[in-house]
Amino acid sequence: SSGINAEYGGVLQNMARWNGRELPEMTLPTEVESHSNSYFEVYKQPYTRMSVIISIIQFSWAWCYTGITYFIPDAMSYSYCYLSDFFTSTYTDQHGCTLYTKTEYFFYLAFTALYIPGLFLGGFSVEYFGRKPTALWTFWTLTGLYMVLLVCIHYSITIAILALAYITLGTVTILIWVLSPELYPSYMRTTSNGILNTFNRLGAAGGAFFTEYVDPYSMRLTVSTYIVLSLITAIACLFINRETKGSYLKDTRSEVSSYGAAGIPLSETNVLPTTDNNGQGVEVPNVEESKTN
Repeated sequence: SSGINAEYGGVLQNMARWNGRELPEMTLPTEVESHSNSYFEVYKQPYTRMSVIISIIQFSWAWCYTGITYFIPDAMSYSYCYLSDFFTSTYTDQHGCTLYTKTEYFFYLAFTALYIPGLFLGGFSVEYFGRKPTALWTFWTLTGLYMVLLVCIHYSITIAILALAYITLGTVTILIWVLSPELYPSYMRTTSNGILNTFNRLGAAGGAFFTEYVDPYSMRLTVSTYIVLSLITAIACLFINRETKGSYLKDTRSEVSSYGAAGIPLSETNVLPTTDNNGQGVEVPNVEESKTN
């Protein structure tokens, strides 16, 4: 072999020698798979469905998370769901600025800290239950929590709902950062994450702006947007057709196409995916002894 195949072969020979093993027989591609790595490729097949779903997840999560962050102090000020019964010391100065006490600031700090346990819960959920189940239970949970928040039963219920929402939003954070890179081959992984994160930024800006300007007039309208976005996202997650739990990261477009049921680990298929001369995925025997420690 010559060129890049010689480099591949040299790396594999070194790995085998370092592990004291024989290199198994395999066929390397005769030429590198061509690709454009354009911004539009993220939404082309075989990525279209998952890219659209992740865009929705990113936008909805950022809108709701940023919105809730602004929503809590507004709920204290405007007595939403009787929350002023819990905070009776908030007042407005002569310039119309809302002032909070030390107790209220500590309360708000405790709420934002609930995001951290959500991160740990997210790490457990995506690895134990899988990516799609985590997406489903988080957004259906958020939809239910926001519906209860819309009813306004008692300020203690309101506080509990907001706390659970913060934890669940933390879980979604891990889902986003785990799922997105696993769906795309290495040559476009950074590009795809950058494009999809654009929806995150749009959602964050929209949620902050909308909540801040609508809360003084109707906080129930603000909560209604959280319900609608979470519900749309929960329904969209039903159409996730790839479970990446336990899968390896892909390197080429043909791997994503041929092994598109992403999530089948090598330990189960016992094959190493590569491409033949026509760029089609082929199976190459994999032996346990060739694995590195």
